[in-house]
Amino acid sequence: MLKISKKFVEQWAKMYDEKFKHSKELPIEIEIREWLSQQSEPKYLDKDHFVILGWWKTRRQMKNYQANDETLVKDATRLAYQTSNMLLKLHILLALKGVGVPVASTILHFMQPDEFPIFDLHVKSSLKKAGKWSRSVDDASSDAWVEYVYIIRDISLKLRIHIRKLDKALWAYDKWGQ
Repeated sequence: MLKISKKFVEQWAKMYDEKFKHSKELPIEIEIREWLSQQSEPKYLDKDHFVILGWWKTRRQMKNYQANDETLVKDATRLAYQTSNMLLKLHILLALKGVGVPVASTILHFMQPDEFPIFDLHVKSSLKKAGKWSRSVDDASSDAWVEYVYIIRDISLKLRIHIRKLDKALWAYDKWGQ
């Protein structure tokens, strides 16, 4: 059984960073994080950044991302940012065209990176190998996402590592590990 330790996370997060250092995705991730960090409160995504972030997570819904109204994108993302209930945050974002739980989780992660992980099949697969995920790795329900958030937060807190670093390590292990 996979043991998720600080050493494991350091090793596999480094592998992730090495593999993606020349990718198209890395500059987008950096640009969106910088753009959001320069915003005053409450944070939100404009339509351009929303579409780019949607592309970063999954390209299949590009036409739907682009079909969203600029005001709806700003209002939904701002409201999700301001709401304290995490399930309500998720459901607000699901009102946007093309946004399912994985993309909504990605938006929440970029807007609040210390609180929310990116909901991903590869990470769930690694968690399953570690005995920490009992659901199907294909389960993309709201309930599964809530459970996932608590699992990732718990591991992150116990190992004293950032959620994104843990996310990268678990993703990389499933993709390139055993």
